[in-house]
Amino acid sequence: MDAPILGIDLGTTFSAAAYVDEKTGLPTAIETSDGTNTLASVVEIYDGVIKTVGAAAMSRWIVDEQHVIRWIKRAMGNPEYRFQGLSAPEISAAILRTLKADAKKRFGVPIQRAVVTCPAYFGSVEKEATLKAGELAGLIVDQLVEEPTAAAIHFGVNHMNDGEQILVCDLGGGTYDATILHYEKGVFKQLETTGDRKMGGHDWTTDLVTLVQDRFFADTNLDIKDDLMANQVLYEQCEKAKRQYLHLDSVTIPCSSQGQSRDIPVDRGDFEAATEWRMQHLVGITTKALEKASLGWSSLHWVLLVGGSSRLRRMALALEEASGIKPQVSAEPDLSVAYGAASVAAGKVRRKPRTGLVVSQTTTPVLVMFERSLPRSLGTRTIVWEAGKPRITNALLIPHGTPVPEAGLTKSRDDFEISANGQQSVDVPVVEFESDADFELRGNYRFTCARTTSRGDRIKVTFHYDKNAISRVEAVDVQSGNVLSRTEVAYQDPDLDNIVPPRNPRFVVFTIDVSASMDSNGKLLNAQQAVIQNAQLLLAGGALNQVAVVSFSSDASVVCEPTSNLAEVERCVRNMTTQDTTAMDRGLSTALDVALAAPAGMDREIVLVTDGMPDDRQRALDAAQRVPQGAIDLCMLGVGSADVDLAFLQQMCPRAQVVDAAANISQVVTNLLSLSGSGYSSTAT
Repeated sequence: MDAPILGIDLGTTFSAAAYVDEKTGLPTAIETSDGTNTLASVVEIYDGVIKTVGAAAMSRWIVDEQHVIRWIKRAMGNPEYRFQGLSAPEISAAILRTLKADAKKRFGVPIQRAVVTCPAYFGSVEKEATLKAGELAGLIVDQLVEEPTAAAIHFGVNHMNDGEQILVCDLGGGTYDATILHYEKGVFKQLETTGDRKMGGHDWTTDLVTLVQDRFFADTNLDIKDDLMANQVLYEQCEKAKRQYLHLDSVTIPCSSQGQSRDIPVDRGDFEAATEWRMQHLVGITTKALEKASLGWSSLHWVLLVGGSSRLRRMALALEEASGIKPQVSAEPDLSVAYGAASVAAGKVRRKPRTGLVVSQTTTPVLVMFERSLPRSLGTRTIVWEAGKPRITNALLIPHGTPVPEAGLTKSRDDFEISANGQQSVDVPVVEFESDADFELRGNYRFTCARTTSRGDRIKVTFHYDKNAISRVEAVDVQSGNVLSRTEVAYQDPDLDNIVPPRNPRFVVFTIDVSASMDSNGKLLNAQQAVIQNAQLLLAGGALNQVAVVSFSSDASVVCEPTSNLAEVERCVRNMTTQDTTAMDRGLSTALDVALAAPAGMDREIVLVTDGMPDDRQRALDAAQRVPQGAIDLCMLGVGSADVDLAFLQQMCPRAQVVDAAANISQVVTNLLSLSGSGYSSTAT
């Protein structure tokens, strides 16, 4: 027979595989090498070599922690993680290979394809790691399905009607997810999901272990917390007792250490009291899912408990107290996720028949489809300014709850800015988040700029999000249109103390001396070239920047009205000729009038280029002093003459400099205009 596409629940504590039987049309579990329908997600490893998987490895977990690993799913997506030399995907692949081998025994042919489940909280990095595990196990993973969605599908095809909504509370051994779905005509649409990746049934067991340890100490004065063998046995006894509380109000738990043995009775009420804070945390997470979806408990039609730990009696009672709805407990909580994955893999499944009736006579196949949405907002870490101070925040690209179609989705923002002149690269830390404080890094990508950049240059960042909820990011230099090359690097928050505030749009009035003395030694030519080159930098560095040009000799005139058109600036500057004397005061006054007329919200600057020999020094000084400090920035450059009085120019403007006529004054002007900054991207707000 042909091998079916498996549905695999790659669980935190137990894993399972299932398929849809061709004859019955119903999902069916595959017996594992452990002799049950579930495989313990435990792997024994020595020096990078897998020794055992499943129950055999589980039996040595506490006594040989250096070689036995549990809960490897919690490490998925951590590229630095290694256990006995193996990564999390390599260890998870061992579990998948075992399930794959068990299925081969069942069907007699190799298994090639599977639908694999993962927690709803998994982000892109963890999901990529899960796909990698499938690849290492020799599987083609058709798609990933969130565990609560898979459980809802298995339940919903048999119980739900069109228009109904279900809350799936999935308490596994190591995680908890609360997911809300809407059902309509065979389609399950995910409305909201949230959870806690570090809380599961294991934590209830360890709380019970602590309770027994304390009572054993009170009775014997022996602290057994460091007795590995005793705790291995005690953990297994407490795990068994936790399940017995489903039917019993009191369980006696044997405990032995250092030659002392006691039977410790623990009432269910004592156990529930010791773990009530965990249950209230679970209810709080569940309530948060409803709030995020803008729903109330009354909008739900079903509350479904899945996961092995949903057997806790207090869980059903606590959720019924909160919701007013009697929760449905999956008849097979350890297999419902695998069954749902198998249904997705098959694309259709029959409804379960009523007792005593033949399947084919009572049911028709039901199509199985689901629509995924973003469980958390997706964006990047960036810098914004508030009240003159920098703050790192999460810049949104795709909001949580956005539906993800089969073909995936793509979102872009083009208002990210280069934060320093000459910046060679931009870091884009990808995060999934709910707030600035509550975020998870999904990778940090460094994009290399292929040209000399200026502060304020814009970068367009695009996120691509595929059907498996895996994201990839690219960046484009808005000014050149070039796609930037990308490498992944470690992330570190920038030092905010060294971040320079972003500039407003700049309004620069270049004021050029065209008196007769500027004709010698190429002074005017150098001044023209400097203005053109710096105007190019300014206008390329920000779409809203403007440049105006004033010339002065015996009088002053505006030779180039404020513009963002570089060609117009260049034409006006190159047409300048020298003549007459140096009425520097008139040049400054005209430049001041132009600067004062700049639109509100722009940084206004006057750059005066002269050989520093005004007709009337006092009038020039008076004109400079009329430039309002703090409102308009004045820069002065004396060029081309050893006779320039630098002290006088600096009296007019402390930032004045003098350079030789043969020097390239363009760089000097650039330095006067530029501001230093960090190498971290910022975003417009």
